[in-house]
Amino acid sequence: MTDTETTFAHALAWGRRGHASFPLWWPIAHSDQPATCACGEVCGNQAAKHPVASVTRGNRLIFLAPHGHLSATTNTGVLKHWFGYLVPEANLGIATEKLVVVDIDPRHGGDESLKKLEADHGELPLTWRSLTGGGGEHIFFVCPNGVEIHNVVAKQMTDPPLGPGIDVRARGGYIVAPPSLHMSGRRYCWSVDHHPADIGEPAPPPDWLVERLTAARAAIPPDGTPEPIPSDRWAQLTRQPIVEYRDDAALEMAGHLFCHSCDYELVLGLLQTWNTAWCKPPLGYYELKRLVDVVANYEAKQIRARLKRWGN
Repeated sequence: MTDTETTFAHALAWGRRGHASFPLWWPIAHSDQPATCACGEVCGNQAAKHPVASVTRGNRLIFLAPHGHLSATTNTGVLKHWFGYLVPEANLGIATEKLVVVDIDPRHGGDESLKKLEADHGELPLTWRSLTGGGGEHIFFVCPNGVEIHNVVAKQMTDPPLGPGIDVRARGGYIVAPPSLHMSGRRYCWSVDHHPADIGEPAPPPDWLVERLTAARAAIPPDGTPEPIPSDRWAQLTRQPIVEYRDDAALEMAGHLFCHSCDYELVLGLLQTWNTAWCKPPLGYYELKRLVDVVANYEAKQIRARLKRWGN
């Protein structure tokens, strides 16, 4: 899998390793103005990174990835239809259902955070690494069996588990993979010393990394009173489209509602309405229900633990 191969060839290579892919929009260069996203919309930091839900060919509307990473596939025929025929210029999205991808963003202090982590825990094991078109780095690990690791958006957290500037893509997420083209005009590419062709399979994450990413997502204050979501964060979740990390947003909202004594059916109903209105594309019903169940089970454990302490 070399960076000079077509996107279709890369998609096939990912598929042979059991990782599903799907098409993302790509940048359109202009001679007299900055590049724009091929979708034709103003996409902010998601330009040339979000799923191609559909394209128009002639008089036909053809659906490609209407459900985002949930539409990803390893099927050779579908991949050829997408990347070999309909949108050969598309960027490549890889669903991270079986991966844990550490995303280093030096613009927000990611390099410094990684240096601190390695100073505290030792160097990360040899594994796949790719360089992003925006100047960052993706470090790939295989997700351990039976471990629930979810996406992390560092800039949305006061104390991100890996430090400022380090996001995580895992179950329910996706990454932009080589040889995709960034809005800057640079391509995503494999690190020379960390190429899949030379390393084989990605390494498992070190124990300390798993521990940090599976720690409790939010602590409940000693008196048991839940900390409300700040009003500005609530506005971000409920007044604008959610394109990236929709599962994290759903978990955050469900946790907030459960902590304020909403019952299960009410939380699920409210999240379904929110999902339809603001998630682009919406999460599938069973995926949304699974997320609500995760939070409901967590809250139930917290209640049982508090009752046990009071009983003693």
